Amino acid sequence: MAAEKTTDKKTIGVTSGNERILASLAAEGLFSTDIEAAKFAMAHAIDMDVKRGTTDGAGTKWNVGSFDSDGALKAVVEALYPEEGQPYRLVEHLINEGLKLFDKGSALPPDVAGTLFATKSA
Repeated sequence: MAAEKTTDKKTIGVTSGNERILASLAAEGLFSTDIEAAKFAMAHAIDMDVKRGTTDGAGTKWNVGSFDSDGALKAVVEALYPEEGQPYRLVEHLINEGLKLFDKGSALPPDVAGTLFATKSA
């Protein structure tokens, strides 16, 4: 049964705790914008099989139109999670969960290559 269709998010944000990780990823020079770093974190969360959910306490950072101007990201999320009725709410959740995967405490900047090539735990 499909999830109930309700109003989806118009803005996407990160929690205050994840803002530090996002800023560090973007400042490292591996991504040209913080949006690219956020999308990368989301992709990493998907790769690590992070479950659907929502993120409480995410502030407003990007307008959906700026973050996904052509709707391609929404289409990918809807294809991967066909039961999801609020794709941008899920995008926000996956971004925040992906950023948590890069959080190594005070050992910033995050080790992107080390995280990506680490073996998934079963």
